Amino acid sequence: MNVKLKYIAVLVIVALLGVAAYQAYWLEQLHFTIGEQMDNDIHEAMRVADLKEVFLRLKDIEDKGPHGEMDVRAGIEEDGSITTKSVTTTRVTVGGETLEQKTGVVLRSSPQAVGDSTTDDNAFMRMLEEQISVTELASMIQQGLHLGIDRFEGTRYETYDSLLTSGLHQLGLSGEHQLVCIKADTVYRHVTPGYVPGKRARQFVYNWADYGRYELTIEPTTGHVLREMTGILTASGLIVLLLGVAFYLLMRTIIRQRTLDEMKTDFTNNITHELKTPIAVAYAANDALLNFGEQADDTKRRHYLTLCRQQLERLSGMVEQILSMSMERRRQFRLNIEAVNLAQLLQPVIEQQQLKADKPVDITTRIHPEDLSIQADRTHLSNILNNLIDNAVKYSSGEARVEITATPDAISVIDHGMGIAADKLPNIFDKFYRVPTGNVHDVKGYGLGLYYVKTMVEKHGWSIEVSSTRGEGSTFTIRLS
Repeated sequence: MNVKLKYIAVLVIVALLGVAAYQAYWLEQLHFTIGEQMDNDIHEAMRVADLKEVFLRLKDIEDKGPHGEMDVRAGIEEDGSITTKSVTTTRVTVGGETLEQKTGVVLRSSPQAVGDSTTDDNAFMRMLEEQISVTELASMIQQGLHLGIDRFEGTRYETYDSLLTSGLHQLGLSGEHQLVCIKADTVYRHVTPGYVPGKRARQFVYNWADYGRYELTIEPTTGHVLREMTGILTASGLIVLLLGVAFYLLMRTIIRQRTLDEMKTDFTNNITHELKTPIAVAYAANDALLNFGEQADDTKRRHYLTLCRQQLERLSGMVEQILSMSMERRRQFRLNIEAVNLAQLLQPVIEQQQLKADKPVDITTRIHPEDLSIQADRTHLSNILNNLIDNAVKYSSGEARVEITATPDAISVIDHGMGIAADKLPNIFDKFYRVPTGNVHDVKGYGLGLYYVKTMVEKHGWSIEVSSTRGEGSTFTIRLS
């Protein structure tokens, strides 16, 4: 990987980390916002439950017949404060005479900032502009109602608890809670059966008046908030994951393309040298025949002609392999499958290898049964075996001893050469790949032979595997089924 590629990788990684960090920050803020909203909703559920409980008492009082009056009024003072006046009139009949008793209570909020204006109209308009003032006005009116109703009938704690449980269910909460209702002269406690507040349980307080409040204890709502965020969390996680996968695939593709480009460059250099050698040898032999043909005896002439033929066969083999690789990539490429007698196919291949080798070659075959026939493309099967035997010969030091075994299930080519290191085995079938030999370049090649073998084997629907021990040799096995 060159310097530019490293810089690109670093920039992309930093960008991905930035996206992930921004997503995390945004999700954290969203979690905080939803959590705050949930707290507000719980407080609102406590307030609404109290308001419903007050109206239920009011309705029951009306159904029993008139025995009093309640007057609740709210207003805005010059300083911007909200004042609620609750006047309760009760009637009692004594000796045929009806007596009235009035009780009044005044509730006053903290002064609100109303600017320089001191008129009621401007103060009211300022109150309408500020949502918090409207909310406080509603709360003050509710407290006034509460004070008035309490003069006729006390708070129904069980009813409030039932209404609150229903409100919690509407928020998606389980409803399990502990409720404490504290009044000046009364303390009511209720716990959902089976519920035991944990160490992290949270408490919410709602004051309905100076002399009374509700205290609600429930478990943290974090799990509920996370459930509400499930869709967003999943989408964010998938986005980050897809970006990471895309970056990984992109970098892998770039690295592979660069490696392939290097392999192609090496291939071009190797094939250039490989082509120049037989051309130079054939040219020299031909030049000798032309210049010294009349004086040369038949032995030398035959030797020169043999050299020309060998080098032409070598060139032909190179061209054949390159053309085969080109044909393999064409869509219209098709195998000509037929019954091939393996013994008959191997004989000329073995003779060719023994003829062109520059070292002693001993090739033995064991075919069971002897007349074994294989459904295959004759030309490509011949090239496959020729490549495997050629490698076995080239990578054997001294005398090359090669064994070929064949059964209806598999064909194996075994050599006793230098072998292949275990860490190089996964790459030997890659295109243009050659096993590194350090500074030793006594084995010629251009990294297409085994790639061609594997490609053609798979085209036939077979598979190929290799086992090798460094310094002891290699075994290539083609599985036919």
